[in-house]
Amino acid sequence: MKIVEVAEFYSERGGGVKTYTHQKLASSAALGHSTTIIAPGKSNNEIIYPGGKIVFVKSPVLFIDNRYHVFSQNNDINSLIQSEKPDVLVGASPWSGGRIAGKWNPSNGQKKPLKVLFMHTDPVAVYAYTLLDRFLSLKKIDRIFNFFWRYLIRLSNMFDVTLVGSPWLASRFSSYGLNNVHSIPFGVELSHFTSNRRNTDLRKSMLQKCNLNDNAILALNVGRHHPEKRLKMIFQSIKKAQKYSDIGLYVIGDGLIRPWVERWSKRTPNVYIAGQENNRDHLANLMASSDLLLHGSACETYGRVIAESLASGLPIVIPNQGGASGFAGPIYSEIYKTGNPDDAARAIISISERDFKTSSKAAVKYAKETIGSDSDHFKSLYNFFTKRLTL
Repeated sequence: MKIVEVAEFYSERGGGVKTYTHQKLASSAALGHSTTIIAPGKSNNEIIYPGGKIVFVKSPVLFIDNRYHVFSQNNDINSLIQSEKPDVLVGASPWSGGRIAGKWNPSNGQKKPLKVLFMHTDPVAVYAYTLLDRFLSLKKIDRIFNFFWRYLIRLSNMFDVTLVGSPWLASRFSSYGLNNVHSIPFGVELSHFTSNRRNTDLRKSMLQKCNLNDNAILALNVGRHHPEKRLKMIFQSIKKAQKYSDIGLYVIGDGLIRPWVERWSKRTPNVYIAGQENNRDHLANLMASSDLLLHGSACETYGRVIAESLASGLPIVIPNQGGASGFAGPIYSEIYKTGNPDDAARAIISISERDFKTSSKAAVKYAKETIGSDSDHFKSLYNFFTKRLTL
């Protein structure tokens, strides 16, 4: 089977999308398929991998984040898709990449592929909720942004099927009228992210970078530096929790609002900004060696970092909205009201007062019983494609 994906948000300097794309190529090779990723880049270039290739189309830099590029026109992309002769054509964003894939039609007698819109984001939640939920109810925000829901409906109607990575998001998008929505749950590298990686010397080193000794609590935050991650609220909640206990915050990530993150961190004691971590082994070690994950985003479509943290034996502090809330459970988690630093501080203190070993074992148990592996996800994805092609 030949899959072509128009992947607008792939970047060699990216985070989760880059990880997911490389996992997809590896799974494509293992399952005997061929996958071509078409992505915007600084020059026309092609990189061959087992299982397929990434084709970069020269495109302008995204002005708000120079790690990324954006498609400027689709003539070359149309011809690229045509030359690849896909059995399955995937639009992997709701923006220009999705529109390019949605509008594309084969020519010269070429068979029509299965057309799939894969929604890796919930745009209304990412932008409108993040900016406005302090002032308006979510229902009112959705009514105000009804024009955008209508756009997403029109976009999804260009495709045969709309895919998402979690059941709750499938339900949400279906309720707003998107076309033929199905869920193929994401997974994580369960053999890679494990509590066996916990290292007391590494934990001590991380706390030292936060100017604390190893008797303190080590909170971890991992993710893009983007408004949706609510990092200002994260710092505020840590500062409030520090009134009751010695707590350090180790922040992994980079991105759009990095200068603001640096500024906010200076107002909060015992914070260390580590920057982006591209070494997956070291990231897994850092996760397993922390004491809790503090997560701010209320608009996760899945929550890969949360799933990886649980597999690493890390208790979690999460907001009560979005994909993050779907990981909640007794013993290993605390939920707080989205965007509320006082309630987040309460949750931090509450979970840090529990016995860590008990919470960690509960997190690992949940991960093993509930969270699938990345290979399970891709097997399900390609099986879904195969079944739809035979209909």
